[in-house]
Order: sequence, then structure tokens, then C-alpha cells
Amino acid sequence: MKAIVFKGPKDFEMQEIPMPLCPEEGILVKVEAVGLCGSDIRTFDVGHGKLIPPQVIGHEVAGVIESTGENISDFSVGDKVAVNPIIPCGHCDYCKMGFGNHCQELEFLGTTIPGGYAQYVAIPKVALANDCVIKITNNLPMEQVPLAETTASVICMGVGKGDTVLIFGAGPIGCLHAVIAKARGAKKVIMSEINESRLDLVRRFTSIDVFVDSSQQDVHEIVLAESNNLGVDAAIVACPVGLVQEQAIDMVRKRGRVCFFGGLPINNCHINLNSNRIHYDEIAIYGAFAYAPKDFIEAFHLISEGKVPAAEFVTHILPLKDIAEGIDIIKKGLGIKVVLKPWD
Repeated sequence: MKAIVFKGPKDFEMQEIPMPLCPEEGILVKVEAVGLCGSDIRTFDVGHGKLIPPQVIGHEVAGVIESTGENISDFSVGDKVAVNPIIPCGHCDYCKMGFGNHCQELEFLGTTIPGGYAQYVAIPKVALANDCVIKITNNLPMEQVPLAETTASVICMGVGKGDTVLIFGAGPIGCLHAVIAKARGAKKVIMSEINESRLDLVRRFTSIDVFVDSSQQDVHEIVLAESNNLGVDAAIVACPVGLVQEQAIDMVRKRGRVCFFGGLPINNCHINLNSNRIHYDEIAIYGAFAYAPKDFIEAFHLISEGKVPAAEFVTHILPLKDIAEGIDIIKKGLGIKVVLKPWD
């Protein structure tokens, strides 16, 4: 089969590799669409601490079941499926707490096991046992299904009715935060983005009320003007920039909330915070990483039911062989979501 093989930082190519065998009590999926994720682009550039090359990466997978292992009763050959790439064991302490994303024996499609930048992907028994495969029973276009993975990561944000929310970063994650915030009852969503072309691209989203070009405009000044000089109720940093994380503390009101969503480079992951602001103004700062299986299921249904406008996010559909072009589109801010097709 054809697959994109990651051999090391800035070293990957399409190769002909052996087709994986169907796992015992698992399934083999023919990949019809796979999302190009920003985290994968970072892996292509600098590698990943838990990934041992050579490896097939890619984790936002939609496809059709090619074959099934033994004792499979819930799925059949020909079923269309969405695959949750975060595969918990289901029995460790964190899994018992409901935090499968922090599983002590976590498998991750495209990192610890071969992923979806390929024509076929093997899905193990443990994924089926922990509800990581969802059957697609309607006519949802396969190109929209990969967005379920991205959506799952944002649906647990603590945004409530009447909130004014500031989002830093107008990529797919930032835009999904905007959509979910409005769905949860946010009164106003402010989007800050340094890339002018990307900011223009996301003006299509009616869930965003105020657009701020942070290369030309003073974000803090606009935030105060839009919040009766209080600051926003919640600020979400959906970009991997330490300076922006520092700035977010000053954007929220007293007792406001700040979410660090984007991870920083491992060699530059420390920031400076105003501890007195956090203490005296009772600012809550929290991190957000990945999601549990139940979140993926909810996210898939939000897309399937049209509550998340997936079609507006998918700006480019390319053959898998053109993955380098897709990476360039994302890096230059020319697209929101790129989806790759392994059979084109």
C-alpha cells in the first residue's frame, strides 16, 4: 500500500509498504479521508518524544472496514467508520477516573502505532473495547468526518451562558472554540490572529463577533472596549506561543479564566506570569489536552447533526501524495482544514 513514512525531522516521503494485517479481534480500515493536523506538522518538523521512526503518522481517520478479526459482532465489512486515535486501556487509575486521555498505557494512532497517512490502517481490539470506533450511519461526507477529532478536544472548555470570550489563534482549533462557545451560550466571541490572510479566511464563521488583527491592533485596548473595561470572562490561547500565554492573563476580568490550549516547544516551554495578578484578582489558569472517548462520541454527533459546520472548516481536499502542499497551505495561513485522500 502507499503511505507517508516519517523517517525523522523534515524527512518524510510517500513509500510503498506492506499492507497491515487485520488484528485479532480488531478491524482493518480502508482510509478514505484523513485530516492534516497541526500537531502532525510539528512532528514532521521537529519529531515527537513518543514516536520512534520510521512511522506512519496521521490520526484524524475516516474510512470503510476492509476486514474484521474474530468475535466482531458490532461492525461488519463495508461499514463506514470514524476512528478516535486516543486509545485508552480502560482499566488504569486515570481511565477509572474518566480521564482516558491521561491513560497510563495509552496507545495513540500515528504515534505509538501506525496511523492514517496510508491507504489502510489497523485498529486493535483495545480500541473497539473502549468505544474508539464509531459507525457512520448517515450520508455525512467522509471529508468532514476527520473534524470530529479536532472538535472533541474543545468541547469540554469551561465557557458558559453570557460569557465574553477571547480566543488567540484562528486556526481550526480556535475556530472550533468559537463555534462551541456560542453553542454553549457565550454572548460575544473575540478572535485575535496575527496572520492577516488567516483572519480574513475565518470571517466566514458567524460565531465570531469581533476580529482583531494583532499585528496591527492593540488586543488589550479592544478587549476593554468590548467588555465594559472589565476584561473578558474567559481567554483561550489556541496557539503555541508563550508570549501570548503571558498576555492572556491581562485580558481577563477579576475571577476570569485562562485556558492554555496550545503546547509550547519542549526547548522553550517556560513563561513569566504575574503571580500577584493571579492571586489578588483570583485568576484561574488551567490546561487542556486531548479528550476522553465520550468527548469524541459527542463531537462526532455534533458534526453529524450539523451543529458544527464542518463544511466551512474544510477548505482544501488534496491527494495524500500532495501532503507537502497541504503543510505549506497550513503554515502560510491559506487554509483552515486540509483533508487528504489516500486513493486519489
